[in-house]
Amino acid sequence: MNYYGRILKPESIIAEETGKILKQSLSQLYLENRFLGGYQFVDGRDTYFDTNEGNLETFTGKEWIERDGARVYELIYHGGLIK
Repeated sequence: MNYYGRILKPESIIAEETGKILKQSLSQLYLENRFLGGYQFVDGRDTYFDTNEGNLETFTGKEWIERDGARVYELIYHGGLIK
């Protein structure tokens, strides 16, 4: 998998907060034993979103965090099986 993410609004969120939200969100997602198929996680004023297309052979996706309804972080990813 390859990915690139960045904070869009550094005046609204810092790296440590972003990391905490990502850890909480992905921990909940992984409890479902998956990582593809779309996901949303709400924690107070923050909402984590993940959308993607494809399957384990080849996939693309985007995740982002909204704080108070404004997108403050985003990451684009793609990957698949390597033969």
